[in-house]
Amino acid sequence: MKQLNTLLVILCTCAFLNVQAQERYMAEVFSSVDVETDVTYGQNLTVLTVPVTGSPSLQDLMMDVYTPAGDTITDRPVVVYFHTGSFLPQYINGQITGSRSDSSVVEICTRLAKMGYVAISATYRAGWNPIASDQDERTGTLLNAAYRGIQDARALIRFLRKTVAEEDNRFGVNTDKICLWGQGTGGYISLGAAYLDRFDEVVLDKFIDQDLAAPYVDTNLVGDVYGEKAAAINIPNHVGYSNDFAMAVNMGGALGDISWIEGKDNEPATMGFHVVRDPFAPYANGAVIVPTTGDFVVNVDGTRTVVGKANDLGVNAVFDAANQDMTDMLNLIVSAYKNINVDFGGGQVLSVGEDNVYPFLTPDLASGPWEWWSKAQLDATIAAFNAATGEDISSDTLHANGLLLNPDMSKEKATAHIDTIINYFAPRAFLALNLMATSTNEVLSAEEVNFQMGPNPMKEFMTITTAPDQPMLDVAVYNMSGKLMKGSMNVNNNQYLLRRTPHMTPGMYVLQVRFKDGFVSKKIMLE
Repeated sequence: MKQLNTLLVILCTCAFLNVQAQERYMAEVFSSVDVETDVTYGQNLTVLTVPVTGSPSLQDLMMDVYTPAGDTITDRPVVVYFHTGSFLPQYINGQITGSRSDSSVVEICTRLAKMGYVAISATYRAGWNPIASDQDERTGTLLNAAYRGIQDARALIRFLRKTVAEEDNRFGVNTDKICLWGQGTGGYISLGAAYLDRFDEVVLDKFIDQDLAAPYVDTNLVGDVYGEKAAAINIPNHVGYSNDFAMAVNMGGALGDISWIEGKDNEPATMGFHVVRDPFAPYANGAVIVPTTGDFVVNVDGTRTVVGKANDLGVNAVFDAANQDMTDMLNLIVSAYKNINVDFGGGQVLSVGEDNVYPFLTPDLASGPWEWWSKAQLDATIAAFNAATGEDISSDTLHANGLLLNPDMSKEKATAHIDTIINYFAPRAFLALNLMATSTNEVLSAEEVNFQMGPNPMKEFMTITTAPDQPMLDVAVYNMSGKLMKGSMNVNNNQYLLRRTPHMTPGMYVLQVRFKDGFVSKKIMLE
């Protein structure tokens, strides 16, 4: 295992150097970013300040918006990033993390903006009872917290579409290219928003209060899964705009139940990152554990199980070209992990490796290796926090808690992990968000590049050729609804053999080939 981890460090370094030679959305092409803080994307009712006989209080839902400084493109892909925090307020949750200004959040959002994205760090409603002695109360309050977080994520998606339609696209985004990214607790939100689409999915046996013989989630109280219907503690925000998005990423966290993934056309492509020995969220199917007490809450499905099913159902077919690139060192590492089988309990003997999952293997229990903090700054922050709130939180205790599962914490370690995360994410996002169509918008004629193709109609193969001095960079095939059906990146050749995939049914498609100076688009027929 030590030799494999050494190989990981070497190959990740090579992969990072290789990606630097790429382009917008594949590497950092801007030197600085602009950040607009404290943007309100909605309002809703929070349970955190609800006295036993009182009323819910109104909470502003806030976000920070990172954009590339000096950028002239106004239809940029957008990554909405949800922080961790155990669905409880920062510091009160017994953790250093839990806000949209966590070190890892700021680092990743800054890097994404430098790559040409709009990156949004967003907060969401929190509140549950992790110290309840009754499991029904622990499970029920946590499920409701995740449910509210999913509603808030969907409100933010609708808000972005509203700003495009009604506010002259104030953030310069393309809402056909939205990715939700969740870290830790936020992973429950990004995955839940991807696959929870109707109420009957939260009335499974494990989501039923056995004493009351009733679902933990009461729509009369919290509203529908999209948050579009008024309820006792739900205020609809921006109703009338679509909730759909193109891609989900989780960095830890889990999905409420694997049955939520059904292979529907509007389910987003999903990829993830996970510390295999994370004690709080399972890599496969397993238990959610309260970090501060160690108490059981509920069984859920982790990254390996979730992404594996999305792969099997064809939800992630858009990633195929990225997975087939064996010049990508991170793909070689994942392939090596496919030869390591682990018993995850309950009859789950699975390979550690799976396409579109990047696992972090550690010799001991570990969590959050992408996080770091300064003890001196933490001391000052907690002193100010206690003075302002009347709390008596110990920065020494928070620091010790953080080191339990991240004992060699450092900025260098964290950013090395983030290097790997960004490099594995970039080519998959390039495909799932269809960024080939936004990196340049110049339309070329076939004659300019001596573009030729055939046969058309095609059965299984089509040959594409161009002038020797006009190599193809990327090749994409779209159905007539604009969905990417097949993509190949970094072709860098004037000859390409287009192969039909099983999900490309007979009919008309659009072939789009990108060159250094623009695009050539042609209609093709599949028999």
